[in-house]
Amino acid sequence: MAKNTPVKDQAENLKRILSGFGIHTNEELDSALSDALEAVTIGIMTEKSINVKSTA
Repeated sequence: MAKNTPVKDQAENLKRILSGFGIHTNEELDSALSDALEAVTIGIMTEKSINVKSTA
């Protein structure tokens, strides 16, 4: 049995993680990433702004 490379191990681990979220195809991954980006964008746009004072 050949040893797996670290990159192959990481890829297999990522596939298992995505599978745990019900993501099995490229289309499902694209959709999940798009939805996550949209949620982050909405969060940034609606987050209360922070005032930063300069000490210079």
